[in-house]
Amino acid sequence: MKTSTCSGWLAILLYIFRTEAAVPTPSSPSQTNTVRVAAAQTVRRVISFRLNPKEALAAVEKNLIELEQVVDRAGKASCDALVLPEDTLGLLNWMGANETLAKDLLPPAVRRGLERLGNAAARYRMYLVVCSDVLESDGAIYNTAFLLGRDGKEIGRYHKVCPTWSEAGVRQRGNSFPVFPTTDLGTVGMLICYDLVVPETARCLALQGADVIFFPTMGGAAVGDDDIGLQALRVRAAENSIWLVVAQRGSGAMIISPQGKIIVRAEGPDGLAIADIYPHNGRGGGDALNWQRDMRARLFRERNPQAFHILTDPSPPVLAKVPINQTSQDAGRIMARALTVGEEEFGRANGLIKSGNTNQAISTFQRLRQEYPATWIDRESEKQVVNLQAISGNLAATVDDAFHSTTSSGLAAKYPDDDGIAADPDVLFADNFESGDMKKWDEKRGRVVMTEEKPNSGRWCVQMPMERGQNHGGDAIKWFMPGADSVYARVYVKFSADYQYDHHFIWLGANQRTNKWSAFGKAGLKPNGTYYSTGMEPWFAWGKNPPPGELNLYAYYLDMERDPKMDKYWGNGFFPPGPGKGVAAGKARVIPLLDQWQCWEFMIQANSAPEKADGRQAMWLDGKLVAEFTGIRWRAHLDLKVNCFWLEHYGYDEGDPTKQYWKDSQSVWFDDLVVARRYIGPIQR
Repeated sequence: MKTSTCSGWLAILLYIFRTEAAVPTPSSPSQTNTVRVAAAQTVRRVISFRLNPKEALAAVEKNLIELEQVVDRAGKASCDALVLPEDTLGLLNWMGANETLAKDLLPPAVRRGLERLGNAAARYRMYLVVCSDVLESDGAIYNTAFLLGRDGKEIGRYHKVCPTWSEAGVRQRGNSFPVFPTTDLGTVGMLICYDLVVPETARCLALQGADVIFFPTMGGAAVGDDDIGLQALRVRAAENSIWLVVAQRGSGAMIISPQGKIIVRAEGPDGLAIADIYPHNGRGGGDALNWQRDMRARLFRERNPQAFHILTDPSPPVLAKVPINQTSQDAGRIMARALTVGEEEFGRANGLIKSGNTNQAISTFQRLRQEYPATWIDRESEKQVVNLQAISGNLAATVDDAFHSTTSSGLAAKYPDDDGIAADPDVLFADNFESGDMKKWDEKRGRVVMTEEKPNSGRWCVQMPMERGQNHGGDAIKWFMPGADSVYARVYVKFSADYQYDHHFIWLGANQRTNKWSAFGKAGLKPNGTYYSTGMEPWFAWGKNPPPGELNLYAYYLDMERDPKMDKYWGNGFFPPGPGKGVAAGKARVIPLLDQWQCWEFMIQANSAPEKADGRQAMWLDGKLVAEFTGIRWRAHLDLKVNCFWLEHYGYDEGDPTKQYWKDSQSVWFDDLVVARRYIGPIQR
């Protein structure tokens, strides 16, 4: 009896969750309500990020001509609905490098796209799904899917709820999962790309009664190797008993049944996956004890929502275990550059291999790893470095090699005479002073004089005189909020022929937005985590070095050293002797020249995590690395970024104990300033 009973229960268990293909179907309505749907895998139509808005709009028009042909093919195949992939218009890369111009291009581009593609579909009385970034009335950009009716008019739209970490740095998240009842397609829902990596998104649509999910994408539904993304798509369909129509750019368009079966795949460029489906049927399932014509009848009753509260917790415990070292804004910036200039830079690095410049290629790939962390460029560059080091035997090359080699790969190398450099996506601020004024600057004080007297280039430069008994010099400040983790500043400097001494010079700073002036340090106080800064300065010691003094970096940071004599926290001076040697005093002097233009450049790279002392700073003179200092803990909060530049020529008044070193009058001239996220280098003449 025991054996017989066990066998009986085993037989029952073997029947659990058999689908309608294996379980006899009870009498049910005839499945005659079919509709023909199509999913496109359009070729990669990407609009160059180098185009201005007018040129980009013309490129959109060209893409639309070709996309209309795809719509036409689906219509001639008697399709009732067609889904086009994510980024239908091809504007993703352009947006990455031209976010500030989005308001000029997105409205007319999207309006034109919906109009032309909607009209093309309406000729065949065919539903259409189109996907694009959209500038909405609230001023935010959303990644959006549009459902157009058989008349070509918009039925509704869906804003992507779960953008990637990097995508969310630019685009606003949607906050709902709308569904759209139709008379023939059933109840329709839409999701976009990364949405399906988060399982709850499809479940939210299914719980609202969605029969079909249209899914424009550029990828799968899981992060992993092999075919895990494909299998995740099948699981999403099966676990929610929905039809899933996948339109994917390049390849991968398919239609999946509520049983998780791939009914049809697209083939070839601009290929279409076409199938006749039953939006209201095809969901039979259950077990030997309770079979349902539509498995949703059981599936969504057998849930226990009261136990699921953790799903809506914005800070679940797991987040404390898995911190992320990039803000979404930084990740978005890196993504945008990786999609645009990053691809070009990676291509040029590969070109160095082909031309036999192995060591330079290693250094360039190492630099790319620093500039594009966690991207495909980082991973592929690492592979190239390993291979090249093995080939050349140069196993001593390190990440720092890339930092030291930046003099040959600066931004200025791409822009002869700096022409066009201000528009580079890596540039935060630039002023060649050819406007003849200081209107680009946020603040200006003291003696700041525009002059045509022998500028470094062009017609104008700026002079800051310092005159005994009359002023303390002059200064100008530029804020570039919210800033960046790595910032470089290059400016041409000329001292008067009889120049003697100054107290402070040019600075980069990071501050809390509530108090901009905190960015440059508070004399005598140790930073409290709300600011850090460094200044590139000439330090003059009477009788020990010639004027204007030896170059150093004067920094305020979290772990700075206290002055034991005065029990105060004055800025710490970082002097050469050279790269990576830390704080030293005057062991290898670098003295700027007087009465001659020279290219000054310095940088801050913030630490990657609050507890890590892996920040750095460095300075260059005429493109040659003067000194680099590593192991610095600048900040305690990752959102504290370098966000201001201070152009300064500052000295004390008659009460200054060093007044005997001062001239009655001395001047500094500045020209051709660029502040950027990467090394700039001298002007290429």
